[in-house]
Amino acid sequence: MTARASLVLMDFTSAEGNNSGGVYVYPYNFTIDSSSITYPLMCDDFTHEITAPQSWYANTLNVGNLDSSNVTHLNFPSAGVTGYLEAAYLFTEEVTAYNASNSDPNGLYNWAVWDLLTNSDVSSAALNNSGEESQVQSYESYAESIGSSLTPSDFSNVIIYTPTDMSGSGPQEFFGYGTPITPVPEPATVALLGIGAAGLLRRRQKA
Repeated sequence: MTARASLVLMDFTSAEGNNSGGVYVYPYNFTIDSSSITYPLMCDDFTHEITAPQSWYANTLNVGNLDSSNVTHLNFPSAGVTGYLEAAYLFTEEVTAYNASNSDPNGLYNWAVWDLLTNSDVSSAALNNSGEESQVQSYESYAESIGSSLTPSDFSNVIIYTPTDMSGSGPQEFFGYGTPITPVPEPATVALLGIGAAGLLRRRQKA
């Protein structure tokens, strides 16, 4: 059975600042349905453009419900279920890298998604660094090598936001988590927080 998609209002508020090849890469900051929560999303569409502030309606699809029927309503139906699962894997890797001290500031996982879903090497024309282009191809190749082993249930916390306006002048499709992922503090940061809390406790005891 195919799960029905939900319609949401997307408000693009800003790009975080990561960029390469003359374009912004993950994360793009959104609010959804006028909530106060900021959702960092990843663009999977290299062929359209958006500018903050900008709003539009999108259909949401939980990747856990992805199948051969509803994939035809996404931006890149020719990628099929496997292609979108590979893109979902690359999205999770991008988020992990960003939360690990922004270890992929050039968004190379994002570029791998663009290459994958457009079925063309858009990164080679945009990236001037041959090492970065090689890394993009490595990420994409690995995702494709494990594609057959990926299942929708592996990504039941990932949402695809597909704009209702899929014309040439319409906005882009995005990947995101249903609940925004908060970066986990590094061990040194946790230690500092612990020291600060201990100091505050001592001051309170003295008082």
